[in-house]
Amino acid sequence: MIATVTLNPAMDYTAAINSPLCKGAVNRTAAARMTAGGKGINVSYILHQLGEDTRIYGFAAGAVGAMLRQEISQWGIEADWIELHGQNNRINLKIEEHGIVTELNGSGVSISADTICQLVEKLSLFGDSDLIVLAGSLPSGAPVTLYADLMAKLRTRGVRFAVDAAGEALHAVLGCQPFLIKPNLPELCELFRADISSVEAAIPYGIRLQEMGARNVLLSMGEEGAVLFSEANGMFRLDAPHAKVCNTVGAGDSMLGGFLSGIVRGLSPAECLRLAVASGSATAFAPWLADRDAILALLETLPEPKRLER
Repeated sequence: MIATVTLNPAMDYTAAINSPLCKGAVNRTAAARMTAGGKGINVSYILHQLGEDTRIYGFAAGAVGAMLRQEISQWGIEADWIELHGQNNRINLKIEEHGIVTELNGSGVSISADTICQLVEKLSLFGDSDLIVLAGSLPSGAPVTLYADLMAKLRTRGVRFAVDAAGEALHAVLGCQPFLIKPNLPELCELFRADISSVEAAIPYGIRLQEMGARNVLLSMGEEGAVLFSEANGMFRLDAPHAKVCNTVGAGDSMLGGFLSGIVRGLSPAECLRLAVASGSATAFAPWLADRDAILALLETLPEPKRLER
């Protein structure tokens, strides 16, 4: 079982415009859609598309929370929500303009120590061979160590953790030796306060993340594909396929979902990376998150990852 935790879920309102956005004026949309959003939710969607057993955990609040619950139920994915009263989940606005997405994300809900305890109790059901994904921004008022705190409370159960976070939240989990982290290039630059502009320049930092505690590091590099730093001392690179990019939102989450699908299937690290790149790229080439057919079709076209020397 792969559980995904989205502490700050949202409904994403995505509006496409055909003419440049004009500040201070009325702008008309060419198309629009409303979808459930949040990194962990996206990961579960891809896992579900690939046939994996997954369950969503998170906080649902108000009318927006009701929309979240309804849509995810329609996907056929099991979810276990903690209800927050007197609040509302956020709505994120995403404006698509000729392949470029501008985001305006809400701040979301606030959580208390009691609600965190409820979450820990729910996640305590998981143990050996299970994976828990901790992904996305933290709710208002939550300590930057919240992901690390959750890992510390649950690590004795033998659960493996995959973390997709940034900044101090990412730095805090490294001491807990997560099974996997998935930084992208901007997050890597932020973490190390470095100007990293190429795969070659990024490699020493990926190795350093392992030295700091991460067992596996999946570094997403956008159009340059991804690099996997495996705990088996293997290092692999796979370039992204070339096609028209329609949507970058959720591509990194899709990459993570594809990689974890490979893990539970028992694939080699190189094949896990290949499935990850297929999943992330399929979403980038689609209007929204990719479906199973698109992922598998793209997977057939990808070469074997290249092994790199440390």
